[in-house]
Amino acid sequence: MGLFFIDMPKLEKHLLRRVYMDILRGFSKVTDTSYGDFYIKHIDNFDSEEIDEKGEEYKNHAIKQGLPSTKEKLEQLKQDESWTDEDERKISDLEKMITNLKITKSKILLKAQIDQLQKQIQDTEKELNGLKVEKANLIGYTSDIYSGKKINEFYVLNTSYKDKELKKPLFSKEEFEELQEKDITLLIKYYNDCSEKAGEENIKRIALSGFFLNNFYLCEDNPQIYYGKPVVELTYNQSELFSYGRDFKHILSEMKNKPHPDVMDDPDKLIELYNVGKNADKIKESMENADASTVVGATNEDLERMGLKAPTDEPQQGISLAAEAAKKGGKLSMEDLMKLHS
Repeated sequence: MGLFFIDMPKLEKHLLRRVYMDILRGFSKVTDTSYGDFYIKHIDNFDSEEIDEKGEEYKNHAIKQGLPSTKEKLEQLKQDESWTDEDERKISDLEKMITNLKITKSKILLKAQIDQLQKQIQDTEKELNGLKVEKANLIGYTSDIYSGKKINEFYVLNTSYKDKELKKPLFSKEEFEELQEKDITLLIKYYNDCSEKAGEENIKRIALSGFFLNNFYLCEDNPQIYYGKPVVELTYNQSELFSYGRDFKHILSEMKNKPHPDVMDDPDKLIELYNVGKNADKIKESMENADASTVVGATNEDLERMGLKAPTDEPQQGISLAAEAAKKGGKLSMEDLMKLHS
């Protein structure tokens, strides 16, 4: 909601556990030389509603002051031909391409092909992000940007507390208005850092960790038992962690072989392995004797991932996505992929 994050290095296990405890408590502790120890509250549905209302208020104020909206600025850019409908379609097409590539990846068995698709996904995401940055730079300062900046400040004012009970605000409204820009920027950075640590990737890793699952298996998939409070009072982080916990519990219960510890620390690899197993089961159901000769191009590693027997003779050569892509100038379209994988 208006805050911008950067990619952070993968957290070590002991730091991941600390983030987990922050999620359970519903706040993160920060230590600053000027303010000492203070606590940043994790937002919930009630906070979100208030923030949305404030966002509209700030945006309307900016429009009254003469700042154009993002929509108005885009119309102006189109008239100037600085940003065209074709540019907009390109963004939409790339977004659809990424979605379809991910769907295709989830249905493929062989690791080499999965890796090839993953690289194409990453390349497409890089191209998409480049276009979005270019678009944002062209749009410049608008009423929406102003509203986002004011919401950042509203976040800091209304989520920073002196005490763990979250009863004593770190600043009064008057004190906050007296802060210099550099002080507000630093406080926003603290908020961003805490939010990034509890970002989606780390929450997924927590949901696969032993320190989470050991307790989660005892709660009968009931969030009120796990957190000790009604669902409507959960923070967004608590809701997201519980949702991923339930998803991964299901995946682990469906898998026939216990995943390697490295896989348990990489949610995307676990999901990939789970999809490979499901797809392999479909192949087995359609065959009388599922052996290596029935999966064209499979390596021993692929067969192990699929739970099939290793080949007794030389592996056959299957479709090479890299080779097919080379024929098409380095990339495969969704139509190409559909033809290759039916």
